[in-house]
Amino acid sequence: MDSTKLQVFTSEDLKAFTNNFNEKNLVGVIQFGKLYSGKIKGGMNREEARDVTVKTWDKKSESTPLAYDECLMVKEEVEFLTNPTMNCHPSLAKLIGYCCDEIKGVVYDFIPRDTLHNLMVKADLNWHQRMNVILELARLLKFLHGQDKPYRVFSINAFHIMLDWDLNPKLIDFGLVGKWVIGEVSAKRKQTTIPTRCIDPYFALRGGEWGTSCEVYSFGVILLGLIAKRISEWDKQEQPDQVLENLLHVWAKMEYKPHSSLVHKSLQEDWGYHAADGIAITELGMHCIEFFPMNRPTMKDVVERLENLLMFQRLGDSRPHKRDKKF
Repeated sequence: MDSTKLQVFTSEDLKAFTNNFNEKNLVGVIQFGKLYSGKIKGGMNREEARDVTVKTWDKKSESTPLAYDECLMVKEEVEFLTNPTMNCHPSLAKLIGYCCDEIKGVVYDFIPRDTLHNLMVKADLNWHQRMNVILELARLLKFLHGQDKPYRVFSINAFHIMLDWDLNPKLIDFGLVGKWVIGEVSAKRKQTTIPTRCIDPYFALRGGEWGTSCEVYSFGVILLGLIAKRISEWDKQEQPDQVLENLLHVWAKMEYKPHSSLVHKSLQEDWGYHAADGIAITELGMHCIEFFPMNRPTMKDVVERLENLLMFQRLGDSRPHKRDKKF
């Protein structure tokens, strides 16, 4: 999609879409702002109301301690999502329009169900659905990392992945977007804090350039959370030792034993679950969160290992082959 074909909305438009940002419309809080479900009512042609997702930027967000240019972030996201290389990928949110008025925001063309973070610990997602989500996310990262200049999102975590009502994952936040496809990282973005929940500890301790292996680590944290029905609750704990123990990747390393599974017991009873898959995907998650980046798999390796799970093999899933040809 050409960015010139997008609708330019006003602050009043965004308020109208979301019932004045009513709490009932609030879907989730992300690093730089909030997500709302909304409706665009029909115009003169009396079309039915269109369901959308509205994302707004908020400088008061606790995750953004440093100043940043909200309008620049809107424009860079628009540039990214309308890039011909990106705008056809099924796991990237599709834009309808944007607003650089008093309120800064974008409007996406899909109906949100909830954030992945909110659904990870619930019974809403069965084993088969969780595997589909993690496979689609892996394919997206493989696609982004496979560009001539690998594209890095930086802020891959469960808060920034929305599921629609068909349980398809959509990457919804590009607040720390590393524009390796369409340019250099903005200076102000380089100063912004990366979310702690999924951050690569090697990068945190050693510094250096954020590479694709860092995102493999973040992916591994999400994978382990999905299979264990567990999330990091570090910001709800008061004692430092509790904070450490409740980081998901720390918990996983404490609990994991070779050739064993971290899959939640309730998921092991689901249709399509195979004990061999439970062990294989647990080992894949642990492989992704190895401390040294050189020991982690690439996203290409991750996708291959996921597609080789018995569940997908026995279902005869042909989608990976079709999608890989295009993406």
